[in-house]
Amino acid sequence: MPTGASSMTGENDGGAGDEAGTPFAAWRSEIISEFRLRGAERCAAASPFPGFPQILESIIEALDVAPVGPWLDVGGGLGGTASWIERTTRRQVHLVDPVVEDLSSARDLFPGLSVSCGDVDRLPVRSGTVSAVVLDGVVSERADVVPLLREVKRVLAARGRLAVTDLWSSGASGGGVGPRYFRSLEDFVAVAERGGLALTHVAVADVSVGWWSQAAEQVHDEIAVRHRSSPAYERWCAQLERLQRVLDSGEVLAAGLVLGAAEPLGPS
Repeated sequence: MPTGASSMTGENDGGAGDEAGTPFAAWRSEIISEFRLRGAERCAAASPFPGFPQILESIIEALDVAPVGPWLDVGGGLGGTASWIERTTRRQVHLVDPVVEDLSSARDLFPGLSVSCGDVDRLPVRSGTVSAVVLDGVVSERADVVPLLREVKRVLAARGRLAVTDLWSSGASGGGVGPRYFRSLEDFVAVAERGGLALTHVAVADVSVGWWSQAAEQVHDEIAVRHRSSPAYERWCAQLERLQRVLDSGEVLAAGLVLGAAEPLGPS
């Protein structure tokens, strides 16, 4: 399985290549547990992303200026990114995801992680109480990011920060692969700025590097052994192959952004 595409299998449903209503997150969680992956390797296998951990490390460094307070991983799926952040920063990270099954797997994989079920457009969090919000692979899942950004702005404290990691169109116009839509960095930043979030940091990585993909490959190889005959597996592979083509062609790039909020919108 191609390394770049198979690495883009992290977040909302356990993987950016994992569509809602499919069994891939459950397959992934089961194999991670059976393989007894631990520590950073478990984080990488649960929430792989092209160019990680380089992009994530750059983003975390830029978030040093965030005020004291909890961080929120929105749409964090199996919890690998949230757990990694907690391990490397000692910050408290709370994971919110709408998929109950993924949250159950996150609890099993990372027992110390704080998780709750919630709609990303209606976060179960009081206004102005979050120091930083993390969106890992979430923006490309949404055709309209305005409601999401509005909700992020609501929960952020004054001088809070939004961190976004995703794949982006390298051209002026966006394009889709399967259920995902890759918009340009410029378009996203323009929308965010209209919503009161100003760009403070950008990190771009070569999708062919990053040791997180190695842990993901172990899991994906085992998924192939166990589930190759499943029609769901065939659909998943077809989507990953399409994604690999746009990665190889340079049509998309992996990047992380940090944006800052000047003031919260007010009390809830």
